[in-house]
Parts: sequence; structure tokens; C-alpha cells
Amino acid sequence: MKPRHMVFGGLVLLLLLSVPVLAFRSQRAAPPIGAVVQTWTYDPTHNPPLVTVKIVNNSHKDITAFNISIKETYANGHVDKHEVLEEFLGKIIAVKEAQGTAHEADFRTYYGDGTLHAGAVWDEKLPVQPDLTDYQAVVDVVAYVDGTAESTNDDALGRIVEERQATAASKKIVTEVIQTALADANDTAPEMTAARKMQDRATVWKAQRHTKLDLDDHYLQSIAKELKALSSRNVNKRDTLNQILNREKLRMSISAVHESLVKTGVPQ
Repeated sequence: MKPRHMVFGGLVLLLLLSVPVLAFRSQRAAPPIGAVVQTWTYDPTHNPPLVTVKIVNNSHKDITAFNISIKETYANGHVDKHEVLEEFLGKIIAVKEAQGTAHEADFRTYYGDGTLHAGAVWDEKLPVQPDLTDYQAVVDVVAYVDGTAESTNDDALGRIVEERQATAASKKIVTEVIQTALADANDTAPEMTAARKMQDRATVWKAQRHTKLDLDDHYLQSIAKELKALSSRNVNKRDTLNQILNREKLRMSISAVHESLVKTGVPQ
């Protein structure tokens, strides 16, 4: 039988047992938002020590992202507070891209349709330092497939929106740069022209100071790297570049509904 949290006045008292893996179950009567930490287990024998946080979707909608606020306490008195974001949007896009291909079945075996379905459970495996004595984890932001969100941590919600919109802005740059390169019929290497422009945009952006994340330079660099690799392949460069353009347009279309999350009321 798994040992349980004992909750008094919001303080969590751990039942410390001399077993290699400890398990704890949340005693929260009603989750503040549509996902909650159901249980967590601590394995000090893993290298490094590992906590597995079991998240359950208690809502009636599929989840596309959630944020966990964590407080770790160690035997020497050290306390580490941090947050973990689980973002499913990349998986959602990958599954959509795989539709109708030979890889679709494999993608769906691993990812389903990319979301955390209503009623489903997700195991978040997180490394910790040795000699953990207390672990508190709370899901404080949930983003849903319909573009809504619930939050008791608006800073974290803002970061999710900011990162999604920065990636969207980068996809827009990718499509515009490729279209411009393809439009020049005299360019014998449009893939290299597009790659250089994307790399230049990423380099200039990184050299500037920013008050918010408004571009994903890693995304630009990854597409630039893909286009540079294309230049050495024995394929029709323009046809392949058009395929990449269509792929990026599809990604933009899929992610559009998820870019601006509308916060809804938190259930009481």
C-alpha cells in the first residue's frame, strides 16, 4: 500500500519509510484547475535520483500544455523552487504531418494525436539531487486544445503564449524567405539563398537586446541547417524547397489556434 501525504493547513508532512522507492498520493479535495498531481514517487536508487510526477487530466477537454511549480527540500536544508513546462504542441504538429504517410501508425503508437486526453494520466519524470526529504508539486497552468487556458500562475501562462507566438513569428519568416527565394527564377541555388537569410535573421536577433521573446532563433537556425543539407542532395532543389514551404504552411495552420490562449475562470 502506498504511503500518503498528510496535509494540515497546507503543509505537507512526509511519511519517511526505509524503502528504495517512496510513493505519495495527493489529498487535494478538488483540483484548482483541469489537471492535478495525483501521485509522485521518489526513487533514490536511480542515477541521478528520480521523481516521477503523475499528472491526471480531470477536465473534459484535451490538454496541449501544462506547467508545474515545484519545491524540493533536501536533508541539508537546501530548498530548490523551480517550474517545469510540458508542451505538447510539437507532438500535435508531428502527428498531423505524419497523416497519410508510412510513419503515421508509428507516430500514433507513441503519441496518439499528441494531446493529453480528458481523463488520461501523464508521467513526468524529473531528476533531483540526492537526499530529497520533501517534494511539493502543483499544476498551475493548463492549456486546452480549443485555445483556452486555466491558470493560477499568470507569469507561466504568459511564457507559454510568448514562446508559441515567437515560434509562429519564426515560421512566418521561414515561409516568406523561401517564397522570395523561389520567386527568383535566375537563382540557381534558392535553398542556399534562403538558408543564408534565415541564418542572418537569427544572428542579428541574437545580437540585440530584447525585453520579451518575439522570435525563436533556434527554429530559424534549424531550418537553415536543413536547407544547407538540401544543397548537397541529388534531388530537384526547387521541388524539395516547395515541399518544405508547404510543410511550414501546414505547421502554421495547425498551431494558429494555440498561439493566443484565452484564460477562462478557474473552477472553485
